[in-house]
Amino acid sequence: MKKSEFIEELADTLEIEDAETLQEETDLTELEEYDSMARVALIALVDEHFGKELTPQNFKAITTVGSLINIIGEEQFD
Repeated sequence: MKKSEFIEELADTLEIEDAETLQEETDLTELEEYDSMARVALIALVDEHFGKELTPQNFKAITTVGSLINIIGEEQFD
C-alpha cells in the first residue's frame, strides 16, 4: 500500500470529509474526529491492512500521521 492510499483510508476511517487536509505532518490529537471510537477503528484498520496490533503504548507515541506510519513501519509502504 502506498502512503497516499493509507492516508486516504485513514481519512475515511476518521470520517474526515476533506481527505486532502490530512498529511503526514497532521497532528491527530488536534482533530475533533480523533476520539476513542476513532482509535478503535484505527486499531482495526492497521490490523486489517498490516497485520500489526497497536498497543496502548503505541497510542502514547502516535501524535501525527507520520508517527503512525513510523509505528506501522516504513517498510510496509510502497
